[in-house]
Amino acid sequence: MFSDKVTKVAIPVAGKGTRMRPLTKAVPKELIALGKKPVLEHILDECIESGLTDVLLITAEGKDAIRNHFGDEYNGAKISYTFQKEQSGLANAIYCAKDFAEGQPFAVALGDCFVESDGDRAFKRMIDEYAAYPADCMLMVEEKPREELGRFGVVKPKDGLGDPFEVDGLVEKPNPAEAPSPYIISGRYIFAPTIFDYIEKTPRGAGGEYQIADSMSLMMADGGRVWCTPLGDGDILKDVGTFESYFEAFAAEIEKYRNAK
Repeated sequence: MFSDKVTKVAIPVAGKGTRMRPLTKAVPKELIALGKKPVLEHILDECIESGLTDVLLITAEGKDAIRNHFGDEYNGAKISYTFQKEQSGLANAIYCAKDFAEGQPFAVALGDCFVESDGDRAFKRMIDEYAAYPADCMLMVEEKPREELGRFGVVKPKDGLGDPFEVDGLVEKPNPAEAPSPYIISGRYIFAPTIFDYIEKTPRGAGGEYQIADSMSLMMADGGRVWCTPLGDGDILKDVGTFESYFEAFAAEIEKYRNAK
């Protein structure tokens, strides 16, 4: 039996940042400045302020700068590291956290986005809701205009929308007119340790990679329950995975800095 209390978070940071080259040839994208501190510090601050105290950075060879920057501790949180030998999809990256999880529920935060909240962190709300609902997985989701849904993984509600709500399916890059909801998966997950069993059963999928959506679909087919925490009006997801989204996030940081002076 495992605890519902979540204190651990795995952050995949092994990617090569190809969408942001040539900048990322010199600096890992996670250490690119966003305002007064690197992107990854924004993500770690979000995690720590949400109550997560034990962090695993899933990195790769050639990214020693990340460990050199953070060491083994950051703002009271313990930092540990593991290597993803082959970058072959998010499910593969998450599987690298199996020993770290130690048979307990754990969170996952993608390394190219973070959520700012007006008040309590949305990630903290998600962690609290995981403890309150019978979930094998909790997802953070964001509402998008229908015309944009064809670029994302979209969740299919089971019994209507709410905060939170349960889903019984995931649709990758649907025809926008046929999308089952306006909500996309937005870079934050909580998993029961049983997810590792389903990752082991997951075949290569889109792009020849191991997709975590496929692992979750296998889990739901076995009766696993997936719930979602929607971002609210006071929550802002900042994606820094492309130059365009990075520039928008940087401009917002400049505006915050000016307003604080």
